[in-house]
Amino acid sequence: MQTILTNGPASNRFDIVVLSEAYTSSQLAQFAADATNAINELLSHQPYQEYRSYFNAVAIKVASIESGSDHPIDPLYRDTYFNSAYDPGSDRVITIPPNFADANYSHGQGKVDALLTNVSNCHLPILLVNDINDGGSDGFGKTAIASIGYQSPEILTHETGHVLANLGDEYSYTNVYAGAPDAGEPNTTQETNRLLLKWNAWISPSTPVPTTPPDSYPSAIGLFQGARYDTTHWYRPKLDCLMRDLYVPFCSVCSEALVLAVYQRVRPVDGYSPANTNFSVTNAQAIAFSVALLQPATHSLDVQWFTNGVSWAGATNPIFTLLPQSLPNGTYSVSALVKDNTSLVRNDPTNLLSQTVIWAVNVNIPPLRLDSPVWLPGGKFAFRVSGSAPQGVSIWGATNLANWVSLSTNSLAAGQYWYTNSAATSFPRSFFRAVTPP
Repeated sequence: MQTILTNGPASNRFDIVVLSEAYTSSQLAQFAADATNAINELLSHQPYQEYRSYFNAVAIKVASIESGSDHPIDPLYRDTYFNSAYDPGSDRVITIPPNFADANYSHGQGKVDALLTNVSNCHLPILLVNDINDGGSDGFGKTAIASIGYQSPEILTHETGHVLANLGDEYSYTNVYAGAPDAGEPNTTQETNRLLLKWNAWISPSTPVPTTPPDSYPSAIGLFQGARYDTTHWYRPKLDCLMRDLYVPFCSVCSEALVLAVYQRVRPVDGYSPANTNFSVTNAQAIAFSVALLQPATHSLDVQWFTNGVSWAGATNPIFTLLPQSLPNGTYSVSALVKDNTSLVRNDPTNLLSQTVIWAVNVNIPPLRLDSPVWLPGGKFAFRVSGSAPQGVSIWGATNLANWVSLSTNSLAAGQYWYTNSAATSFPRSFFRAVTPP
Protein backbone atom coordinates (compact mmCIF):
# COMPACT_ATOMS: atom_id res chain seq x y z
CA MET A 1 0.00 0.00 0.00
CA GLN A 2 1.34 3.41 -0.99
CA THR A 3 0.12 6.83 0.11
CA ILE A 4 -0.88 9.12 -2.75
CA LEU A 5 -2.51 12.05 -0.96
CA THR A 6 -2.69 12.98 2.72
CA ASN A 7 -4.69 15.91 4.02
CA GLY A 8 -5.38 14.79 7.57
CA PRO A 9 -6.54 11.93 9.78
CA ALA A 10 -8.42 9.14 8.06
CA SER A 11 -11.11 9.42 10.73
CA ASN A 12 -12.27 12.71 9.21
CA ARG A 13 -11.28 12.55 5.56
CA PHE A 14 -12.90 11.14 2.47
CA ASP A 15 -10.68 8.14 1.82
CA ILE A 16 -10.05 6.88 -1.72
CA VAL A 17 -8.34 3.57 -2.45
CA VAL A 18 -6.95 2.86 -5.93
CA LEU A 19 -6.31 -0.79 -6.80
CA SER A 20 -4.22 -2.11 -9.69
CA GLU A 21 -5.77 -4.40 -12.28
CA ALA A 22 -3.88 -5.99 -15.20
CA TYR A 23 -0.50 -4.64 -14.07
CA THR A 24 2.25 -7.25 -13.98
CA SER A 25 4.81 -7.20 -11.18
CA SER A 26 7.23 -5.29 -13.40
CA GLN A 27 4.56 -2.67 -14.10
CA LEU A 28 3.60 -1.84 -10.52
CA ALA A 29 5.90 1.19 -10.43
CA GLN A 30 4.00 2.52 -13.42
CA PHE A 31 0.75 1.80 -11.62
CA ALA A 32 1.86 4.05 -8.74
CA ALA A 33 2.39 6.88 -11.23
CA ASP A 34 -0.90 6.14 -13.01
CA ALA A 35 -2.80 6.08 -9.71
CA THR A 36 -1.30 9.40 -8.64
CA ASN A 37 -2.23 10.96 -11.98
CA ALA A 38 -5.75 9.52 -11.75
CA ILE A 39 -6.32 11.07 -8.31
CA ASN A 40 -4.93 14.44 -9.40
CA GLU A 41 -7.13 14.42 -12.50
CA LEU A 42 -10.20 13.39 -10.52
CA LEU A 43 -9.70 16.12 -7.93
CA SER A 44 -9.21 18.75 -10.64
CA HIS A 45 -12.89 18.41 -11.52
CA GLN A 46 -15.43 20.51 -9.64
CA PRO A 47 -16.80 20.11 -7.06
CA TYR A 48 -13.97 17.78 -6.00
CA GLN A 49 -11.44 20.56 -6.60
CA GLU A 50 -13.16 22.87 -4.11
CA TYR A 51 -12.97 20.15 -1.44
CA ARG A 52 -9.60 18.65 -2.32
CA SER A 53 -8.40 19.13 1.28
CA TYR A 54 -11.18 16.80 2.42
CA PHE A 55 -9.62 13.81 0.60
CA ASN A 56 -6.95 11.23 1.35
CA ALA A 57 -5.87 8.59 -1.16
CA VAL A 58 -3.79 5.42 -1.12
CA ALA A 59 -2.87 2.89 -3.78
CA ILE A 60 -2.87 -0.87 -3.25
CA LYS A 61 -0.51 -2.67 -5.63
CA VAL A 62 -1.59 -6.13 -6.72
CA ALA A 63 0.23 -7.89 -9.54
CA SER A 64 -1.49 -9.76 -12.36
CA ILE A 65 0.05 -12.52 -14.42
CA GLU A 66 -0.73 -10.69 -17.67
CA SER A 67 -1.43 -7.07 -18.56
CA GLY A 68 -4.53 -5.87 -20.37
CA SER A 69 -8.14 -6.87 -19.85
CA ASP A 70 -10.42 -9.41 -21.54
CA HIS A 71 -11.93 -8.31 -24.86
CA PRO A 72 -14.58 -10.90 -25.83
CA ILE A 73 -15.38 -8.93 -28.99
CA ASP A 74 -11.90 -9.73 -30.43
CA PRO A 75 -11.78 -12.36 -28.77
CA LEU A 76 -8.82 -11.71 -26.48
CA TYR A 77 -8.48 -13.01 -22.92
CA ARG A 78 -5.95 -12.17 -20.22
CA ASP A 79 -5.06 -13.69 -16.87
CA THR A 80 -5.55 -10.81 -14.42
CA TYR A 81 -6.05 -10.59 -10.67
CA PHE A 82 -9.58 -9.18 -10.66
CA ASN A 83 -10.68 -10.90 -13.90
CA SER A 84 -11.86 -7.68 -15.54
CA ALA A 85 -13.59 -7.84 -18.91
CA TYR A 86 -14.93 -5.43 -21.49
CA ASP A 87 -18.53 -5.99 -22.56
CA PRO A 88 -18.92 -8.21 -25.63
CA GLY A 89 -21.04 -5.68 -27.51
CA SER A 90 -19.44 -2.25 -27.57
CA ASP A 91 -16.07 -3.14 -26.01
CA ARG A 92 -16.62 -0.09 -23.81
CA VAL A 93 -18.01 -1.15 -20.43
CA ILE A 94 -15.52 -2.81 -18.05
CA THR A 95 -16.77 -5.00 -15.21
CA ILE A 96 -15.44 -7.58 -12.79
CA PRO A 97 -17.21 -10.68 -11.44
CA PRO A 98 -20.02 -11.11 -10.77
CA ASN A 99 -20.69 -10.07 -14.37
CA PHE A 100 -21.75 -11.49 -17.74
CA ALA A 101 -18.60 -13.59 -17.97
CA ASP A 102 -18.35 -14.94 -14.43
CA ALA A 103 -21.06 -14.97 -11.75
CA ASN A 104 -18.65 -15.79 -8.93
CA TYR A 105 -18.35 -12.81 -6.58
CA SER A 106 -15.13 -14.14 -5.06
CA HIS A 107 -13.36 -13.92 -8.43
CA GLY A 108 -13.69 -10.14 -8.69
CA GLN A 109 -15.54 -7.83 -6.30
CA GLY A 110 -14.85 -10.27 -3.48
CA LYS A 111 -11.12 -9.71 -3.98
CA VAL A 112 -11.65 -5.94 -3.91
CA ASP A 113 -13.62 -6.18 -0.67
CA ALA A 114 -10.99 -8.42 0.91
CA LEU A 115 -8.17 -5.98 0.12
CA LEU A 116 -10.16 -3.04 1.46
CA THR A 117 -10.16 -4.63 4.90
CA ASN A 118 -6.51 -3.49 5.08
CA VAL A 119 -7.66 0.15 5.03
CA SER A 120 -9.25 1.76 8.09
CA ASN A 121 -11.72 3.65 5.93
CA CYS A 122 -12.58 3.42 2.27
CA HIS A 123 -15.32 5.64 0.94
CA LEU A 124 -14.47 5.29 -2.75
CA PRO A 125 -12.71 2.25 -4.22
CA ILE A 126 -11.25 2.74 -7.69
CA LEU A 127 -10.05 -0.07 -9.93
CA LEU A 128 -7.51 1.21 -12.45
CA VAL A 129 -7.28 -1.16 -15.42
CA ASN A 130 -4.05 -1.33 -17.39
CA ASP A 131 -5.65 -1.28 -20.85
CA ILE A 132 -5.47 1.57 -23.37
CA ASN A 133 -8.98 0.96 -24.72
CA ASP A 134 -11.22 3.62 -23.21
CA GLY A 135 -13.79 2.11 -20.89
CA GLY A 136 -15.16 1.86 -17.40
CA SER A 137 -18.21 1.30 -15.21
CA ASP A 138 -19.50 1.89 -11.71
CA GLY A 139 -18.89 -1.75 -10.75
CA PHE A 140 -22.62 -2.20 -10.15
CA GLY A 141 -22.55 0.71 -7.72
CA LYS A 142 -19.64 -0.56 -5.59
CA THR A 143 -16.36 0.29 -7.36
CA ALA A 144 -15.44 2.97 -9.89
CA ILE A 145 -13.66 1.18 -12.73
CA ALA A 146 -11.71 2.89 -15.52
CA SER A 147 -8.99 1.99 -17.96
CA ILE A 148 -5.88 4.09 -18.53
CA GLY A 149 -7.04 5.13 -22.00
CA TYR A 150 -7.00 8.67 -23.36
CA GLN A 151 -10.43 9.47 -21.92
CA SER A 152 -9.72 7.83 -18.58
CA PRO A 153 -9.88 11.01 -16.43
CA GLU A 154 -13.33 11.89 -17.77
CA ILE A 155 -14.64 8.32 -17.59
CA LEU A 156 -13.35 7.82 -14.06
CA THR A 157 -14.88 11.09 -12.85
CA HIS A 158 -18.20 10.13 -14.43
CA GLU A 159 -18.15 6.73 -12.73
CA THR A 160 -17.40 8.26 -9.32
CA GLY A 161 -20.66 10.19 -9.73
CA HIS A 162 -22.48 6.85 -9.77
CA VAL A 163 -20.60 5.29 -6.86
CA LEU A 164 -20.32 8.32 -4.61
CA ALA A 165 -23.63 10.13 -5.10
CA ASN A 166 -25.83 7.54 -6.82
CA LEU A 167 -26.11 9.79 -9.87
CA GLY A 168 -27.89 8.35 -12.87
CA ASP A 169 -26.79 8.23 -16.48
CA GLU A 170 -28.36 10.99 -18.52
CA TYR A 171 -27.99 9.25 -21.87
CA SER A 172 -31.04 9.20 -24.12
CA TYR A 173 -29.87 7.43 -27.25
CA THR A 174 -32.14 4.41 -26.72
CA ASN A 175 -35.65 3.93 -25.45
CA VAL A 176 -35.95 1.19 -22.85
CA TYR A 177 -38.78 2.72 -20.83
CA ALA A 178 -40.56 -0.06 -18.95
CA GLY A 179 -43.49 2.00 -17.68
CA ALA A 180 -42.90 1.26 -13.98
CA PRO A 181 -42.89 4.16 -11.49
CA ASP A 182 -39.42 5.02 -10.29
CA ALA A 183 -38.16 7.92 -8.19
CA GLY A 184 -34.92 7.93 -10.15
CA GLU A 185 -31.59 9.29 -8.96
CA PRO A 186 -30.79 12.81 -7.68
CA ASN A 187 -30.41 13.95 -11.32
CA THR A 188 -33.20 12.02 -13.06
CA THR A 189 -36.96 12.17 -12.76
CA GLN A 190 -40.27 11.45 -14.46
CA GLU A 191 -41.95 14.32 -12.60
CA THR A 192 -43.00 17.31 -14.72
CA ASN A 193 -44.70 19.45 -12.07
CA ARG A 194 -42.30 22.31 -11.30
CA LEU A 195 -43.33 22.50 -7.64
CA LEU A 196 -42.63 18.81 -7.10
CA LEU A 197 -39.26 18.66 -8.83
CA LYS A 198 -36.45 17.56 -6.51
CA TRP A 199 -34.16 20.23 -7.98
CA ASN A 200 -36.77 23.01 -8.11
CA ALA A 201 -34.54 25.30 -6.01
CA TRP A 202 -32.13 25.49 -8.95
CA ILE A 203 -34.71 26.42 -11.60
CA SER A 204 -35.24 30.09 -12.46
CA PRO A 205 -38.90 31.21 -12.64
CA SER A 206 -38.25 32.29 -16.24
CA THR A 207 -37.16 28.81 -17.32
CA PRO A 208 -40.02 26.76 -18.76
CA VAL A 209 -40.73 23.28 -17.37
CA PRO A 210 -40.34 21.05 -19.36
CA THR A 211 -37.54 23.11 -20.87
CA THR A 212 -38.15 23.59 -24.58
CA PRO A 213 -36.69 24.27 -27.00
CA PRO A 214 -33.68 22.80 -25.22
CA ASP A 215 -31.03 24.54 -27.30
CA SER A 216 -32.40 27.91 -26.16
CA TYR A 217 -31.34 27.15 -22.57
CA PRO A 218 -27.78 25.81 -22.85
CA SER A 219 -26.70 27.01 -19.39
CA ALA A 220 -29.95 26.83 -17.45
CA ILE A 221 -31.11 24.29 -14.91
CA GLY A 222 -34.55 23.11 -15.96
CA LEU A 223 -36.25 19.92 -17.03
CA PHE A 224 -34.72 18.51 -20.19
CA GLN A 225 -36.24 15.51 -21.87
CA GLY A 226 -34.07 12.41 -22.17
CA ALA A 227 -32.20 10.47 -19.47
CA ARG A 228 -31.65 6.95 -18.18
CA TYR A 229 -31.27 5.59 -21.72
CA ASP A 230 -34.79 6.84 -22.47
CA THR A 231 -35.64 9.53 -24.99
CA THR A 232 -39.09 10.61 -23.82
CA HIS A 233 -40.16 9.46 -20.35
CA TRP A 234 -37.20 10.55 -18.23
CA TYR A 235 -35.83 14.04 -17.63
CA ARG A 236 -32.49 15.53 -16.57
CA PRO A 237 -31.59 18.92 -14.99
CA LYS A 238 -29.39 20.45 -17.69
CA LEU A 239 -28.83 20.26 -21.41
CA ASP A 240 -25.34 18.90 -20.87
CA CYS A 241 -23.48 17.42 -17.91
CA LEU A 242 -20.63 15.00 -17.24
CA MET A 243 -23.27 12.37 -16.46
CA ARG A 244 -24.31 12.68 -20.11
CA ASP A 245 -21.20 13.68 -22.08
CA LEU A 246 -17.47 13.67 -21.43
CA TYR A 247 -15.44 16.87 -21.27
CA VAL A 248 -18.21 18.97 -19.72
CA PRO A 249 -18.57 19.81 -16.01
CA PHE A 250 -21.01 18.29 -13.57
CA CYS A 251 -24.19 20.37 -13.61
CA SER A 252 -25.30 22.24 -10.48
CA VAL A 253 -27.69 19.48 -9.42
CA CYS A 254 -25.05 16.75 -9.72
CA SER A 255 -22.44 18.94 -8.02
CA GLU A 256 -24.80 19.48 -5.11
CA ALA A 257 -25.35 15.73 -4.75
CA LEU A 258 -21.59 15.15 -4.74
CA VAL A 259 -20.93 17.81 -2.09
CA LEU A 260 -23.64 16.32 0.11
CA ALA A 261 -22.15 12.86 -0.40
CA VAL A 262 -18.75 14.12 0.76
CA TYR A 263 -20.30 15.69 3.85
CA GLN A 264 -21.97 12.39 4.67
CA ARG A 265 -18.46 11.04 5.35
CA VAL A 266 -16.57 14.14 6.48
CA ARG A 267 -17.47 16.70 9.13
CA PRO A 268 -16.47 20.38 8.85
CA VAL A 269 -14.94 20.44 12.34
CA ASP A 270 -11.57 18.71 12.41
CA GLY A 271 -11.05 19.15 16.16
CA TYR A 272 -11.95 21.32 19.12
CA SER A 273 -10.68 22.56 22.46
CA PRO A 274 -11.21 22.01 25.34
CA ALA A 275 -11.29 18.33 24.49
CA ASN A 276 -13.44 17.71 27.57
CA THR A 277 -16.94 18.92 26.71
CA ASN A 278 -18.23 18.77 30.28
CA PHE A 279 -16.27 20.56 33.01
CA SER A 280 -16.50 22.91 36.00
CA VAL A 281 -15.00 26.35 36.54
CA THR A 282 -14.10 27.49 40.05
CA ASN A 283 -11.99 30.57 39.32
CA ALA A 284 -12.27 33.68 37.21
CA GLN A 285 -9.56 32.72 34.72
CA ALA A 286 -10.66 33.23 31.11
CA ILE A 287 -11.52 30.07 29.16
CA ALA A 288 -10.51 29.76 25.50
CA PHE A 289 -12.75 27.66 23.28
CA SER A 290 -11.74 26.85 19.71
CA VAL A 291 -12.68 24.78 16.69
CA ALA A 292 -10.28 23.57 14.00
CA LEU A 293 -12.01 23.89 10.63
CA LEU A 294 -11.64 21.81 7.51
CA GLN A 295 -11.61 24.67 5.00
CA PRO A 296 -12.59 24.37 1.32
CA ALA A 297 -10.33 25.80 -1.37
CA THR A 298 -11.91 29.16 -2.22
CA HIS A 299 -14.38 29.97 0.55
CA SER A 300 -14.40 29.83 4.33
CA LEU A 301 -16.70 28.01 6.70
CA ASP A 302 -18.91 30.22 8.86
CA VAL A 303 -18.75 30.11 12.67
CA GLN A 304 -21.15 31.47 15.29
CA TRP A 305 -20.72 31.10 19.05
CA PHE A 306 -23.60 30.74 21.51
CA THR A 307 -24.15 30.54 25.27
CA ASN A 308 -27.35 28.82 26.32
CA GLY A 309 -28.53 29.01 22.72
CA VAL A 310 -28.15 32.79 22.48
CA SER A 311 -25.68 34.02 19.88
CA TRP A 312 -22.85 36.38 20.79
CA ALA A 313 -22.71 39.37 18.47
CA GLY A 314 -19.45 39.40 16.54
CA ALA A 315 -18.34 36.00 17.87
CA THR A 316 -17.68 34.51 14.44
CA ASN A 317 -14.04 33.45 14.71
CA PRO A 318 -12.77 29.92 15.33
CA ILE A 319 -11.62 31.06 18.82
CA PHE A 320 -14.00 32.25 21.53
CA THR A 321 -12.98 33.50 24.99
CA LEU A 322 -15.39 33.21 27.89
CA LEU A 323 -14.96 35.21 31.10
CA PRO A 324 -16.58 33.06 33.80
CA GLN A 325 -17.14 36.06 36.04
CA SER A 326 -19.45 37.50 33.38
CA LEU A 327 -21.94 34.78 34.26
CA PRO A 328 -23.74 34.07 37.54
CA ASN A 329 -22.93 30.72 39.08
CA GLY A 330 -24.76 27.90 37.35
CA THR A 331 -24.58 25.47 34.43
CA TYR A 332 -24.26 26.84 30.90
CA SER A 333 -23.86 25.49 27.42
CA VAL A 334 -21.23 26.99 25.14
CA SER A 335 -21.59 25.99 21.53
CA ALA A 336 -19.99 26.66 18.17
CA LEU A 337 -22.14 26.32 15.07
CA VAL A 338 -20.02 25.68 11.99
CA LYS A 339 -21.65 25.82 8.57
CA ASP A 340 -20.54 25.60 4.97
CA ASN A 341 -22.63 28.21 3.14
CA THR A 342 -21.30 27.15 -0.23
CA SER A 343 -23.16 28.27 -3.34
CA LEU A 344 -22.82 24.69 -4.61
CA VAL A 345 -25.66 23.51 -2.36
CA ARG A 346 -29.22 24.83 -2.16
CA ASN A 347 -30.93 21.73 -0.76
CA ASP A 348 -29.59 20.36 2.52
CA PRO A 349 -32.64 18.90 4.28
CA THR A 350 -30.65 17.00 6.91
CA ASN A 351 -28.12 19.81 7.60
CA LEU A 352 -25.11 17.82 6.44
CA LEU A 353 -23.20 21.05 5.86
CA SER A 354 -23.58 22.10 9.52
CA GLN A 355 -21.98 20.86 12.72
CA THR A 356 -22.41 22.04 16.29
CA VAL A 357 -19.91 21.41 19.07
CA ILE A 358 -21.37 21.86 22.58
CA TRP A 359 -19.61 22.21 25.92
CA ALA A 360 -21.44 21.97 29.26
CA VAL A 361 -19.77 24.41 31.66
CA ASN A 362 -20.60 24.52 35.37
CA VAL A 363 -19.59 27.94 36.75
CA ASN A 364 -19.07 27.84 40.50
CA ILE A 365 -16.98 30.86 41.45
CA PRO A 366 -16.96 31.95 45.10
CA PRO A 367 -18.78 35.24 45.91
CA LEU A 368 -16.91 38.51 46.22
CA ARG A 369 -13.90 38.43 48.46
CA LEU A 370 -11.67 41.22 49.78
CA ASP A 371 -8.13 40.09 50.41
CA SER A 372 -4.40 40.80 50.01
CA PRO A 373 -4.29 44.14 51.93
CA VAL A 374 -1.02 46.01 51.47
CA TRP A 375 0.46 49.38 52.41
CA LEU A 376 1.97 51.31 49.54
CA PRO A 377 4.44 54.21 49.59
CA GLY A 378 2.99 57.65 50.17
CA GLY A 379 0.43 56.58 52.72
CA LYS A 380 -1.62 54.56 50.24
CA PHE A 381 -3.49 51.40 51.10
CA ALA A 382 -4.63 48.75 48.56
CA PHE A 383 -6.54 45.50 48.55
CA ARG A 384 -7.91 43.07 45.98
CA VAL A 385 -11.54 42.31 45.18
CA SER A 386 -12.05 38.90 43.57
CA GLY A 387 -14.94 36.66 42.68
CA SER A 388 -17.92 37.07 40.37
CA ALA A 389 -19.48 40.46 39.53
CA PRO A 390 -21.01 40.39 36.01
CA GLN A 391 -22.59 43.85 36.46
CA GLY A 392 -19.51 45.49 38.01
CA VAL A 393 -18.59 46.23 41.60
CA SER A 394 -18.73 49.29 43.86
CA ILE A 395 -16.28 49.91 46.70
CA TRP A 396 -17.79 51.58 49.77
CA GLY A 397 -15.98 52.96 52.81
CA ALA A 398 -16.91 53.85 56.38
CA THR A 399 -15.26 54.70 59.68
CA ASN A 400 -18.04 53.42 61.92
CA LEU A 401 -19.77 50.61 59.99
CA ALA A 402 -22.90 52.78 59.89
CA ASN A 403 -22.38 55.64 57.47
CA TRP A 404 -21.13 54.15 54.19
CA VAL A 405 -19.85 56.25 51.26
CA SER A 406 -19.33 55.06 47.67
CA LEU A 407 -15.66 55.36 46.80
CA SER A 408 -15.32 53.71 43.39
CA THR A 409 -17.22 51.70 40.78
CA ASN A 410 -15.39 49.38 38.43
CA SER A 411 -15.56 46.08 36.58
CA LEU A 412 -13.55 43.02 37.47
CA ALA A 413 -10.86 42.07 34.99
CA ALA A 414 -10.12 38.35 34.87
CA GLY A 415 -12.13 38.00 38.05
CA GLN A 416 -10.33 40.62 40.10
CA TYR A 417 -9.89 44.34 40.76
CA TRP A 418 -7.31 46.18 42.86
CA TYR A 419 -8.60 49.15 44.83
CA THR A 420 -6.19 51.78 46.12
CA ASN A 421 -7.12 54.33 48.81
CA SER A 422 -4.66 57.23 48.47
CA ALA A 423 -5.70 58.93 51.73
CA ALA A 424 -5.68 56.00 54.13
CA THR A 425 -3.54 57.76 56.74
CA SER A 426 -6.17 60.45 57.37
CA PHE A 427 -8.48 57.88 58.94
CA PRO A 428 -7.64 56.27 62.33
CA ARG A 429 -9.78 53.27 61.38
CA SER A 430 -11.47 52.38 58.06
CA PHE A 431 -13.84 49.69 56.87
CA PHE A 432 -14.40 48.67 53.27
CA ARG A 433 -16.97 46.56 51.52
CA ALA A 434 -17.67 45.54 47.90
CA VAL A 435 -21.20 45.72 46.57
CA THR A 436 -22.62 44.38 43.31
CA PRO A 437 -25.78 45.77 41.65
CA PRO A 438 -28.91 43.60 42.03
